[in-house]
Amino acid sequence: MNNYVTGPTIYEQLRWSANAFRGLADDTLCVAARAPEFREALQNGSTDADWPALVRYVNQWGCRIPQSKADGIADAVRSAMPYLEPLSASALEFNDLRCSTLDVIERAYDALTSADGVGPTAASAILTALNPQLFVSWGKGIREAYFPNDKPNGATYSQFLTIMRMAALSVASDARSQHGIEDPAGRLSAELGIEPAFSLAKFIDEYNWLTLEREMAHETQSAAAV
Repeated sequence: MNNYVTGPTIYEQLRWSANAFRGLADDTLCVAARAPEFREALQNGSTDADWPALVRYVNQWGCRIPQSKADGIADAVRSAMPYLEPLSASALEFNDLRCSTLDVIERAYDALTSADGVGPTAASAILTALNPQLFVSWGKGIREAYFPNDKPNGATYSQFLTIMRMAALSVASDARSQHGIEDPAGRLSAELGIEPAFSLAKFIDEYNWLTLEREMAHETQSAAAV
């Protein structure tokens, strides 16, 4: 792991990336994926769930999963949900990621990658659809920055999530102490007109994508990340 990569540490970094991201990407699929009825249908493994929409959502991350794989992904989600169900109310900044929690996340991630066509990026994106409050996606550039020498399996993803939780706690603490903001994700969502509000995990996801996949830099990033 590269110990110098920490994710965002202060609110202004996240505010910068949230605004920059809106200029480069379309929120339409992400907003739709956060509709409770869409997420609940996926979690329940319903045959009536919009599995093709899940594939479209995942393909935003540069995946090229054909719609013919949707049924296999549905089966993988059904296999993963027994591990994820106890975490359905968990959020990155509020819940401690204990060893037992990391173990079930590892198992859920590996269950998803058992599906034909689902690689590490796609598995993490599916997790963000199943619980957008807790999970953060990782593309190839992000994985290689944080874990250049490790296999992108469930165990490594669980380690990645612990780093993302530290980032979330740091941003939340800075937002509270330096800006008087109790809900940084809610504040950013309101400023950007995003409804329903995005999670802190989603905004951290955007920061990672801009800085590690697109190699953009916030002017105070170097000073804040040491």
